[in-house]
Amino acid sequence: MNPLGGVDYENTIFSPRWFLENCLWIVDKDANLVRFKLNREQDLLLRHVEICLANSLPVRILLLKARQIGATTFFTALGFWYAAMHTHAHYGIVAHRLDSAQSIFDKCKLFYNNLEPALRPATTQFSSEGIKFDKKGGRGINSKISFATVNEGVYRGQTLGFLHLTELAFWDSVDVRAVENSLSPTVPDKPFTFIIRESTANGYNHFKSLWDRTMRGEETNYTPFFFGWQDHEEYRRRVPTGFQLTEREMELKERFGLTDEQIAWRRYQIETNYDGNEEAFRQEFPMTPEEAFVAAGAGVFAAETIQRGYELAREPERVAIQSVPVREKLLVWERPEEREEKVYAKKAEWSYEKQEYVYVDTDLLLEKVRYKTPYTIGVDTSGLGADWNQVVVINNITKAMAARFGIKTINDEELAKIVVEIARMYNDALIAPEVNFSHEICNYILKLGYENVYFTENIQREDIKIVSVTYGWRTTSRTKPAMISLLRSRLKENPGLIPDKGFWYEAEYYIIENTQRNVMNAASGHHDDIIIATAIAMYVSDSMQTKQSPVVVKERLEIPENSVFGRLLGYEKKRKAKLRKGLYSNHA
Repeated sequence: MNPLGGVDYENTIFSPRWFLENCLWIVDKDANLVRFKLNREQDLLLRHVEICLANSLPVRILLLKARQIGATTFFTALGFWYAAMHTHAHYGIVAHRLDSAQSIFDKCKLFYNNLEPALRPATTQFSSEGIKFDKKGGRGINSKISFATVNEGVYRGQTLGFLHLTELAFWDSVDVRAVENSLSPTVPDKPFTFIIRESTANGYNHFKSLWDRTMRGEETNYTPFFFGWQDHEEYRRRVPTGFQLTEREMELKERFGLTDEQIAWRRYQIETNYDGNEEAFRQEFPMTPEEAFVAAGAGVFAAETIQRGYELAREPERVAIQSVPVREKLLVWERPEEREEKVYAKKAEWSYEKQEYVYVDTDLLLEKVRYKTPYTIGVDTSGLGADWNQVVVINNITKAMAARFGIKTINDEELAKIVVEIARMYNDALIAPEVNFSHEICNYILKLGYENVYFTENIQREDIKIVSVTYGWRTTSRTKPAMISLLRSRLKENPGLIPDKGFWYEAEYYIIENTQRNVMNAASGHHDDIIIATAIAMYVSDSMQTKQSPVVVKERLEIPENSVFGRLLGYEKKRKAKLRKGLYSNHA
């Protein structure tokens, strides 16, 4: 008689999917002991694992998630399968707190105690420090599970096949870089090895930087996954009688395809568990990666503003620079606006409908009138070379960003050529270069024959009217708070003014370092060049040196003298000339 019920375990236990759903038990949210069944998110993660295993690839996963979607349980179950069903396997867990490590141990203990007796490997150690699957004398499978809290020497000198780093964003009590340098050599870069990094967001820290690097393709070994609360099937609630959506809820429903049951759950959570604080709810239960980090952080720009900015951002058109051979392209969201109206000569015609003479246009073009939208350009130079050179174009009327150009390494002369090219393209825009480090860019712009450059006036002797003119914009302890304040207030009212994702990425890391002195800078390892260039352009676009309405340019066309209209116009000119000379005494 087969004690295992006729199941051929020998050919099935090496399938993680079969093992998880047929051999493991968990305690659900209602405190019931139930068989482990994969939810949607867990199924997607396991599909990726299966693809890696089938193609002999190491499994490397970076997971950003909402709370309580079962991610930690899934990876613990996968790690348990790895250690309990294979020989010489080592599954290591690193948690941010002791209680988290204890919770993972309790899950493993539950898995082990509810395994079919014939599947349970013998153990020589079973505690919250580790589980050793072996027999006395080393006649067992010689595998183990280790539980640890984060410290700089964790697993140093050991070899692991499965490394599980949980709640990585909350490793704020140690030098994360030193810990990761210690952990990196523990897992060989070979097939059938696992490194799992998973966490909810916790502001703009090392985990946010890791996520950004992975999404930009700089961490090519890892596959990123994000699961928002809307992806979890359990997060639904019965819709109460008289349920009506708010304007914000209608936006979310349309954007994410939410059901009323999902929105009812969301509203209940915010009102009941978060005292009506929507921002606190979004930190724990984000819907997008941007929202996850923004809601958890704190900076100069409000979290809601940054989130809406990301949502309203658009892909730009990329235009090649002609004046200087560079790879970087001008990012264009708005082509320079220029509207043209034509003025035609009119003649009188009898209208049978109105029973009177009316003026109608003829084919003779008398005049062209062009209405050119004015623009302002803010330039933030790289200074000592550590940052980027950024050029931002702002529409003076709408205050929206029209274009941006960024380049890392370039000299002032070539940068000036590019700025002038962009300025001429945008209807001879006013250029406001930052001159904190050098005035050279202004000198080069003026040498190119471009004179529409922002300047400040300094009255040295008011009694004898001595005024010195200084070209360029200086960002000081007085001007910086003013220009950032203006930018912040405008974006709070209308985040759609900035369609640039690059700007909003910098805005996430733009923080107040000293509230008393109002000191604002980019967080360590990040830049603020786009923000500063935008703030300069936005502030200067309101100055007296800029035009706030379309520039009118009239072009009067030559009319042949021998034409009917030419003879009429010539007669009018002669008649007016005689009147001015006083040849007619009766002016009536």
